Amino acid sequence: MALQSGQGDQARRTWRANSVWRLLSLLPFGWAAVLVLLSPTAASPMFAKPPDILGIPLGLVGYGLVLAWAALGARVVWTTRSPAMAALAVGITTAPAIVLLIFVPAIILIMQNLAV
Repeated sequence: MALQSGQGDQARRTWRANSVWRLLSLLPFGWAAVLVLLSPTAASPMFAKPPDILGIPLGLVGYGLVLAWAALGARVVWTTRSPAMAALAVGITTAPAIVLLIFVPAIILIMQNLAV
C-alpha cells in the first residue's frame, strides 16, 4: 500500500524537545548564576589564585569546563529528535554538571588546605 503525500508526514512524526526538556538542559547555567550572584561566599574560592593554570584561577577554569560540558548537553537536547538521546544527554551532561558546580569550590578549598 503506497502512502499518499499527506499521510507520510503524519506517519513519520519526529520528536522535538519540549519546554521541560529544554529547561532541564539549562539548569546548570541557572544554578551557576544563583551560586555566583546570591552566594558570594560560596563563589569566593572560585577566584582564589594559589591553585591556578597559566595565571587563571583554577576555579574559573573548572567552572568553564563544567559549563562547556553542560552546553554540549543542552545542544544535544535542543537539536535531537530522539527522547532517548535527550534523556541520555541530560543524564551524562546536565546532572553531573550540577553536582560539579557545587563541588568545584569545595575542591579548591581542599587543595588550598592540602598545600599548606
